[in-house]
Amino acid sequence: MTEHVMEQPQTAVPVTQPDFSGAILGLQGDVLHGWAMDNTQQEHRPVVEIFIDGVSVALVRADQYEPSAPGGDQFHGFAVQLRQRWLDEGRLITAQIANQPFVLEGQLTLPVNPGEDSAGIASQVWHTGGLRMSGWCWDPKSPSRHVEVTVREGDQVISKVTCNEHNQALAYRASSEHGFSIDLPWELADGRLHVLDIVNDLGQSLAGSPIRLCCRPEGIAGLLQRLGAGHRAETLALMEQVAKEQALRLPNSAGWQHYPQWFEAFQRLDDQPPPDFEGKLGLLILSDGDSALEQISLKSFGNGHPGVYKIITSVPTDLLSAVTQLLEGGCDRILPMWAGDRLAPLALAHLSALLDDGSEWAYADCDRDGPQGERSLPWLKPVWDIDLFIGADIFSPGAIYSARILEQALRLLTADGAHRPLNWHDLAAGVALATENTNALVTHLPRVLYHRAFHAVASPEAAPPSPQRKQALAWMCQQLSSGATVSQVADYPSLLRAHWPLPKALPRVSLIVPTRDQYKLLRTCIEGLLNETDYPNLEIIVVDNQSSDPTTIAYLTELKTRGVKVLSHHYPFNYSTINNRAASVTTGELIGLVNNDIEVIDAGWLKEMVAQVLRTRVGAVGAKLLWPNRMVQHGGVVIGVNGLAAHAGNNLQQRDPGYLGFNQITRRQSAVTAACLLLRKSVFELVGGLDDIAFPVAFNDVDLCLRIQQQGMHIICTTFAQLIHAESASRGKDKTPEKQARARREQENFINRWSIHGFVDEYYHPCMSVDYISGPYGGLSLGLSSGAMKPRDSRKAITRQ
Repeated sequence: MTEHVMEQPQTAVPVTQPDFSGAILGLQGDVLHGWAMDNTQQEHRPVVEIFIDGVSVALVRADQYEPSAPGGDQFHGFAVQLRQRWLDEGRLITAQIANQPFVLEGQLTLPVNPGEDSAGIASQVWHTGGLRMSGWCWDPKSPSRHVEVTVREGDQVISKVTCNEHNQALAYRASSEHGFSIDLPWELADGRLHVLDIVNDLGQSLAGSPIRLCCRPEGIAGLLQRLGAGHRAETLALMEQVAKEQALRLPNSAGWQHYPQWFEAFQRLDDQPPPDFEGKLGLLILSDGDSALEQISLKSFGNGHPGVYKIITSVPTDLLSAVTQLLEGGCDRILPMWAGDRLAPLALAHLSALLDDGSEWAYADCDRDGPQGERSLPWLKPVWDIDLFIGADIFSPGAIYSARILEQALRLLTADGAHRPLNWHDLAAGVALATENTNALVTHLPRVLYHRAFHAVASPEAAPPSPQRKQALAWMCQQLSSGATVSQVADYPSLLRAHWPLPKALPRVSLIVPTRDQYKLLRTCIEGLLNETDYPNLEIIVVDNQSSDPTTIAYLTELKTRGVKVLSHHYPFNYSTINNRAASVTTGELIGLVNNDIEVIDAGWLKEMVAQVLRTRVGAVGAKLLWPNRMVQHGGVVIGVNGLAAHAGNNLQQRDPGYLGFNQITRRQSAVTAACLLLRKSVFELVGGLDDIAFPVAFNDVDLCLRIQQQGMHIICTTFAQLIHAESASRGKDKTPEKQARARREQENFINRWSIHGFVDEYYHPCMSVDYISGPYGGLSLGLSSGAMKPRDSRKAITRQ
């Protein structure tokens, strides 16, 4: 069949619109702005890939408000933060639609001219779900200024906030304290669309503004109202499903500000029968003569409380006579109490019963009376830790002591035959020394049974400096290790630091530094080890894992001429295998695992770690690591967070005290990071090194520390060895499917080896948050099991799996 085509008059050829359009608009500080649109499906929001000098550095979805984007709803903009290091070293910024050949207009040449900087204040804002939004705002022209952000709906001001919170997006800036978070009023949860403008104090809109918000009033609060109105079974089932979904995005813990309500829900003992206990209890009231405060304490347990055998009041600066009277008067246990402090109902019975189970002494948690008698400022404690005790005595409030441990303490304190007043700090130090000398059993009951008076200090670092405590601790440390001294912590003179002696002949330390290229990082690290570390007996082994950069190779060749060993490792990256292989050829008594992104900032860091690791029963030592902006990157590892493990202190500045002063004192931990870890070679070999099968990249250091603990040794994290750690700058993040699959396998291996088999981090309180969003010390747990508040003892802390 023949098809006949009629001749048509000639017309202009229509111009075909491209599938995509978009452009880079400018660089605002270190935030790149632009827009991108799928012209065929404008309701879709394409993903944009950012390149610096042809190298892909970021992906971002174009779904933010951008008025210069044509057509549609104008929500085709994007804003993405770029590392300042990339901008300093790069030459050209380009962008294209991800997985498409379309290149956005407006490439930028670096450094950007002032006229191309699209705004004076760098910023980003996100709607993080529900009635919450967060972001950051930073004025490059005045870096120390905290910008004020205003949320408006039309002409109505909804909220104002100062940008002075830590924000992780700014971790590589000189200061990260320019973030903000806003909880919007419940009135906006009315089911209607609200368009909210977020502007800085110069009237400029933040990147990502406006925010479109539509929340319905139900939520968990709405379901609770429905629950009260009936429909119980179906509502409970729905609440359970909603709660599971929200648990993936929101903290599973209560903030510290909710402690009064949390205490009422989880800590009351009034409805529990008191345990039976035997023996004769003596109460020691420490008082400076204020009878009103003494009566507050006495009323909290009553003169006729069953089991109270004798009560004596004494000044805290001269206790020998009072303690002797209680012991010689037949008391087999003594509970000290500061005048004005109170005991919770049934506290005496619960504390005293712990001694009947074999403990030499025991202690509970404490808090402080608020202005109206409400609960506040809880001290939630770990198991007994003499290193933490040296830094700050958080253990005494709420402690009970057997006559045996007190008699041992008095013998130690009076061994020299001198007659002098015995103050409270002397007695506490004597008990601590007797505990260490005899490996006495100490039990912690994780319940708040002791209420400090309203005038008591909020946290240990806020206390006035105590010369008596410093003197008592100096005596104790000298008894533990001849030559040890004690000093006050800089900026926090109420906290103390022990200086453990080093041997005259310093042991050889072999530092292992794996690397692949990364010349600048590697050079900073190695030059710091060679030239800025005050330690003479040092062996440095650099493990070269397939470097190809000519500059790096030349530097490695140079290092060989300077006494540094370079070990070639021509195999796929396996952190555990690399370090195990290097450890096998070390010649030092001590082995240090050091990442190539470590920077030395204090010459004495290694001497501090060596002094710690040479102590009796110390298995490994970790350092306090800082991001380049001096925020804390690692302050020890907490096991159990999200079922896995997490670094402590990530929300703290270098000089912040942290919870109970923990960020400024040395203490035991369940694990520390291998980014800077020191241990004896014999210990490394005893536990079989790093597990290169189950943990080739991640969790190998945590697993190593836990296996060391199983051998009866402690893991120490010292805040007095401080270094910079540009975390994952060398290896990068796990973004490829292969890396993500490997990461999941390692997570599963860790859970199967440790979490499922009941390992409990005894150096972290069971009532604290273990959800990933809140992080360690970020809040109070809402998922307490029936066994969470059972007694914990010091021996289990180093033997339990």
